[in-house]
Amino acid sequence: MKLKLHTIEWIVPSADFVFNAERFAGVRTAGLLARQTPAALEKIRHAIAVGLKAFWRDENYAIPKSAYIAAVTKGE
Repeated sequence: MKLKLHTIEWIVPSADFVFNAERFAGVRTAGLLARQTPAALEKIRHAIAVGLKAFWRDENYAIPKSAYIAAVTKGE
């Protein structure tokens, strides 16, 4: 078996883009966010904006994402 760590960057234009992606396009997270009060949603939105500051680059956010890729051939 071959195992390789593959890293990409998710390029997004704003912190609100990330928040809305989770709020309206996610599955589990969208359900959780749907049950929050407006005040709680604003705190979550703010926390995302603060957390993303480290990933600001060239007028966008570049959020790293990694996954292990496993490749197996017959007989291994």
